[in-house]
Formats: sequence, C-alpha cells, structure tokens
Amino acid sequence: MKKTALLLALALSLTPTASALDRVPGTWTYYSVSSDPITDVNTSLVIVDEVNDTYGSTALGFKCSSGPYPGLWSLVKSKNPLLDPVTEILPTATVRIGSRPPQTIYGDSLSSTTLNGDTDPAAIGFPEGITREMAAGLFRGERVVIRLDRDPSVGRQTLTYTFPADGFKAAWNAVNRCQQGRGAAAAPTTPASRAPASSAPASARSGEAPKFTQWHFTTCTDTVSGAVRSQLRAGQTHRCQLVIDTVPNGAAPVSAAFTYELEYVEGGRSGKLTLDTRDVWQAGGSGPILHRAEGSRLIFNLPLNVRVRPERRYTSINVTAKLTFDNGATKQVYERLPVIP
Repeated sequence: MKKTALLLALALSLTPTASALDRVPGTWTYYSVSSDPITDVNTSLVIVDEVNDTYGSTALGFKCSSGPYPGLWSLVKSKNPLLDPVTEILPTATVRIGSRPPQTIYGDSLSSTTLNGDTDPAAIGFPEGITREMAAGLFRGERVVIRLDRDPSVGRQTLTYTFPADGFKAAWNAVNRCQQGRGAAAAPTTPASRAPASSAPASARSGEAPKFTQWHFTTCTDTVSGAVRSQLRAGQTHRCQLVIDTVPNGAAPVSAAFTYELEYVEGGRSGKLTLDTRDVWQAGGSGPILHRAEGSRLIFNLPLNVRVRPERRYTSINVTAKLTFDNGATKQVYERLPVIP
C-alpha cells in the first residue's frame, strides 16, 4: 500500500467522512479540514508520520472531536500490534517532548480505538491533557518520542517511535489548532506571536484583564509512587497541573484562589458536593500551590486528594480558579478533572 493510501486509511479510521488529506510541502505531515454541517463542531485532524517508518505504517494522529462531540485527543497507529483486542490490556506509554523530562502514562489512562466497529489492535488513544502537551511541543518545533511497553502476550519488544515537528505548525494552524466554534475549521486564527499589536498605549490598558484562550489539566503525579496519570486516582495524593493559555495584555498574576466541587454516584444516583476547602496562592509567598509561567502560559501545581468511600464513587473533582492580576483585573476559570477508583 502506498504511503498516501496508508495515511488516508488512518484518516478514515479517525473520521469516517474524511475524503482527502493535504500534505505540508516538504514534510510527511498531513491535515484534513472539516466541520460538522449541522453543529459546526470542528472535526479536523492532523497526522504526523514516524521518522523511521518509510512505508508510513506508523503515525501520530490528532483529532479535534470524538465522533460528533468536540474534544481533542490523539492516537498512535502502529505497524506493530499494541494490544490484544480480546483482553484489551493497554501498554504503558512514556512520552518525551523535546528535551523535557519524560512522562509515564499508564494503561488505565489510555484507551483502545475501533476500526470498522472492532477494536483496533494496532492503535492506542491518548487523553486530552497529554495530547495538548504533545501538540504544543510540536508547534514549538520540538519532536515527540513515544515508547510503548506492551503486555507480554502481544510482544516483549519495547517500541520507540519518533515524530518530527516538520510541518506541524502549518498543519495545526490550518485546522485552527482544534479550537471549536462556528467557522472554527474554516478560518485559522493568527498565532499570538504574529497578532497585530494593540494601537492603545500600555497606560490605556490599565485594568484590562488578560484573555484566557484555553485551559485544561495536563497530568497528575502520585506523590508516593511518582506515577503520572491524566486523571486523579481516589485515595492517593497527587500534584496536578492546571494550565491556562493567555494573551497577557501586559498583566501578571499576583494571587489565585482555588475552590472545589466533587461529583459522585451513590445508590445509583448522581450528585454534587461543594467543599469548604479554599487554597490560595500569593506571588512571592509560600503555600501548597505552586506556580510558574512559560511565556504567556500560566501553570498552577495543585495538591489534590479524593478519599475512598465504599458507598460512594467519586467521578470528578471540579476546580474553580479565580486569578487576580497586578493591574487589579480578575479572571475565573472552571475545569473538571476525572477521578478513577
């Protein structure tokens, strides 16, 4: 099968309505721009070919939706089997973005995928948090390396795949960076670094709040075992990263307050519980909340723990963060973090 045909087969497995792939010239990075004609959900995708697979049988795909629903996720499609479709024991993935420390994603945070209605033994899906990190790294020009340790019943050889950044920035812009909204797939946004500067002087923007473009949890690190997950495991304390992408408008955060809400299922009925806990971060101070900035990205490291109760199963912890900036402006975000038993 020709390389382009193999990539189109991957595209069809991600989006049944996909009919064509555009290739970024001079690279083996492809993209397909599409949207749902009724809901305007951005259903586009980007595919990055693995550097050592000259037949194009191994690739990293980024999908802007899951079926008809908005939601960024990614998958590795391999020339090798990755799981037994009967047992569906998922491999452990180690992901390294550029020169950053590697992250271990255990099988309980990965997912199997389907092909023609059946489990695809040669593909695994990654959740939104690590997907956004991989996309951000490729956009910055950093390669992504993924190492997969499979169940011995599938294969004892460790698989290591390298995905280059060549062409990714152009492809990611073409699909509007998988942002959702009316016309999202039709008109790429201007990168923040190239956006027209405001004609108003800095003094005229006093009190203007930064613009928050997107926010999400990336990973949670178990404080005892060091395991890295995209979800919070009940009964174990984690340090979880809440990432907020901003257009700063000249303002910097000076404080942030975090409040929490739990969602649960008990006796077959679902409910919500607002917690009395309120954690505060102050610039230059000490406390349980850690903060750092990477350019226009704000990263808060939160200590989170949801206890185990035999009669109640917690499904998520919902975090509200209210940020105050040095010009007096305030801004609030709300984000849900899944909880697993």
